Amino acid sequence: MTERENLFRPIHKGIRSMIYQMGLRLGTTDFRDAEASNRVVSELQRDLALSTSNCFLCLMKGHSRHEERDFFAPVRRYDADVVEEMLKEHRAILIRLQAVSKTGDELRAETRSERRLEIGNRLHLDLSDFFVSYLSHLNNEEALMVPVMWERFTDEQLRFFRAEFYNRIPLPRFEEWMRWTLPALNPHELVVLLSGMKEDPSPNRFADAMRIARNQLPPERWTELISELGI
Repeated sequence: MTERENLFRPIHKGIRSMIYQMGLRLGTTDFRDAEASNRVVSELQRDLALSTSNCFLCLMKGHSRHEERDFFAPVRRYDADVVEEMLKEHRAILIRLQAVSKTGDELRAETRSERRLEIGNRLHLDLSDFFVSYLSHLNNEEALMVPVMWERFTDEQLRFFRAEFYNRIPLPRFEEWMRWTLPALNPHELVVLLSGMKEDPSPNRFADAMRIARNQLPPERWTELISELGI
């Protein structure tokens, strides 16, 4: 792994972990059961329009907005074509999110168990298609955006972008992202991310990230982490 700052890798690993877990969740849901169906739909789409909502689809939508503001904007002046390609993918993602949410509404409104099963299976397939396209998008961002960032910006500048990115996210959303991101990182990546946050100018999110890490990591990983950070 390169020691250069990669602004996409940590949160993208968290997103991939979310997708894998949601895929398992959907695959084990009995959509004939109204309570089980409504619970998984609620996890997917609750308050989709609210910027601070932590539902699955809301996090996907919000992440795109945060990237566009904090990462895409500085890159645009050096490679507008790459940024436009990523924005095009973001627009396609939004259309897919809206379609999936509509299927969720249909499932929630259905009372017949066999019909609920039919809609639930369609929801599973639609989300599987969405996951494929979204995972491909994450790979594209890292393949296309990171080289431009490494060519045009110093690591000090990239760390500033990272700090701005995390500091602007509302705390409840930051907490939700970190609950997925921190356990998804390997030991080296975890130390790199948190030691970087520790060095960010005040105010920063280091204390919040450490609080979440302590709650989310297995005891042995937590002990190793604080040793590596010298805490």
